[in-house]
Amino acid sequence: MIANLFTVAEVEEAGLRSALAELLAVPEEEVDVADTDADQEARRWDSRVLCTYRVLPPGDLALELDISVEDGTSGALTEAELARGLAARAAASVLHPSLDLDLDSAYWVATPDGRAVRCRLEAVDSDEDTTYRVDVVEEKVADLPRARVEILPEVLEYERIETPVSDAFLATYPTGTTASVEGRVHYCLRVWERLVRRVATDRWGPRGRYHKALFQRDLQARDDLAQLVTEVDDRHTDGLRAVLARLDDDFRRATEAAPTTETERWWRDRSPASIPW
Repeated sequence: MIANLFTVAEVEEAGLRSALAELLAVPEEEVDVADTDADQEARRWDSRVLCTYRVLPPGDLALELDISVEDGTSGALTEAELARGLAARAAASVLHPSLDLDLDSAYWVATPDGRAVRCRLEAVDSDEDTTYRVDVVEEKVADLPRARVEILPEVLEYERIETPVSDAFLATYPTGTTASVEGRVHYCLRVWERLVRRVATDRWGPRGRYHKALFQRDLQARDDLAQLVTEVDDRHTDGLRAVLARLDDDFRRATEAAPTTETERWWRDRSPASIPW
């Protein structure tokens, strides 16, 4: 197992060695811990656990840890479990990458009290070295006081939601550039169905919340489809109208009339039963 972690607070070598030995169920002499800038020739490279740390410039994070655990180690943990165990023993938060999102900035914060909080980690390059800033957390984290607390839109954007109705139609519909009619139909139809599925299942992301701005973006996709249905070639007009009618019916059933003045764009005259922002 290989783990790449960040600690919010500095942890002494002895503390890292003791914590890793306890968590991975190995004797301390089987854990080698060293600063990446120290003399590497003195290291015990055959140890079952190797931990190389880098002291970071002043910022939100203190140490970067590269940990390698020999296969077959009895106490082998996942990266998340290792982060959680280190956070508890160091009494400080530990960050690990979010494997469910293919984004360099997507991380989880393992807090000393056992929580797992999503965050956005940004690298700040300078003339001397790279430092890091935890820009946003989804819940308040005591030892990251400068981070804004808000929903991460990229988590909602990358969440996998099935769009079977759109997929069936688009499988035989031409593709095109982003700005073309074809490209816009592909984009807008899937965005609209994703919203319909969210509303119909009351599923608002992993945390049960959604950005109002994203909701407005999704409604804009339906606005655009109202125009696009008049621009597609005649061979696909009826098919697109049928797909929209099916999705629109699902949206109507899952929403309530809202006190607005919209008439032509009726979907803007409706709202979810539970408002997720």
